[in-house]
Amino acid sequence: MKTSSRHAALFLIAVLAAFAPPALAEEKTEALYEATLDLDRDGKMDRAVLVLVGPGRTDFHPLTEERYGLSPGERVDLNIYLAGGEEKLDLSRKPSFAKKAIADTDRTPWVQPLESDGDGSLAVTSVYGWGASKTWGETLTIAYRDGEFVVADYAKDWDWNTHTADGNVETVIGGCEIDFLAGKGVVTQGLDEENQPIEGTFTPVKLADWTGDILPGACEF
Repeated sequence: MKTSSRHAALFLIAVLAAFAPPALAEEKTEALYEATLDLDRDGKMDRAVLVLVGPGRTDFHPLTEERYGLSPGERVDLNIYLAGGEEKLDLSRKPSFAKKAIADTDRTPWVQPLESDGDGSLAVTSVYGWGASKTWGETLTIAYRDGEFVVADYAKDWDWNTHTADGNVETVIGGCEIDFLAGKGVVTQGLDEENQPIEGTFTPVKLADWTGDILPGACEF
C-alpha cells in the first residue's frame, strides 16, 4: 500500500512538471552609454549608465554609436553608481539607484548618449521618428537634491510634417520646457513665435516617481 502511494505521488509530480510553465530566461543586459560626473556633489565621481535589457543587436557597438533604436521586447534602464566613476563598469553590481524603462519604447524608441553640463546634472534624451518627416524628442535633466534624484528639467521639441490634399506640406514646429527647480514652464509654437508661459507652478519630481503622465497638456501637440 505504501509502495502504491509512493508511485502515485511520483507520477503526479511528473505530470505537474510536464505541464509547468518554462522557467523565465535570465534577462540579457549590456551598457549602451555611460557618463561620469559628480551627481551628488560630494567631490567623488559617480557613474551613470543606460542599460539595454533584452535581446540586443549583434550589429550595434555599445558606448560608441550615436543612437540606439529599441526593438520589441527591449527596454533601457538608467543605473547610477555613486562614487563609482573611477571604477570599472560592472553591471552585476547593484546600483545605488535604478530607474527602469527611462525611455518609453512606444513614445520615444530611440535613445542617445548621456550628457552632462558640468554642474552635476545628467541629461537623458530619447527621440521618436529619428530622421523622419514626423519627429519629436524629449530630454530629462536629472539632479540630486536633498538625498533624492529628481527631474529638474523637462524639454520637448517637435517637427511634424503632414502632406495636405493639395500636395503641399504643412509643418508644425514647437516645443515646451519645464524648469521644475524654478517652478515654471514655457511653450512655443512655430519658428518665429515667442515663448508663452505655461499656467501653474511646478516642483521637482522624484525620478523614481517620474512618468509622462505628469506633463501638462501644453506639452502635447
